[in-house]
Order: sequence, then structure tokens, then C-alpha cells
Amino acid sequence: METTTEQELEHIPTIKEQGSNVYKPSDIKRWGVERFLDAVAPKEPIRFGIKFSEEENRRMEEVLKEGDR
Repeated sequence: METTTEQELEHIPTIKEQGSNVYKPSDIKRWGVERFLDAVAPKEPIRFGIKFSEEENRRMEEVLKEGDR
């Protein structure tokens, strides 16, 4: 018969459930770092849907060059 510890039974709230990404260090320590990261870390890379036009890219390059002067 397997026994489970209180740590294994305790639910780790996700960022969506909790409403923020602030976790107390004492909670993370209690849950265990590996278990905490397994529960809250993204499983795949986050993709941002930001796309710039060629004109916007050209203008940004100009702005960056001006900043280097």
C-alpha cells in the first residue's frame, strides 16, 4: 500500500487560478521546486503574434541606428 504525503496531495494554484504570478517562497519550498515548476511552467514556448511590416522594420532599423550615434 502506498502512502501519500500532505505535500503530494496539496494543490498548487496555477497563475490563471491565482490571478497573478506571485508565489511565496515558503509555499514553493513546501511544495518542492520540481513539483512547483512542473505545475506552473509553460509546457511549450510562448508565441507572441506580433508581426511588423517591412516598412515598420525599416523604420525601427533607422531609429536604432540614430540611437547608436
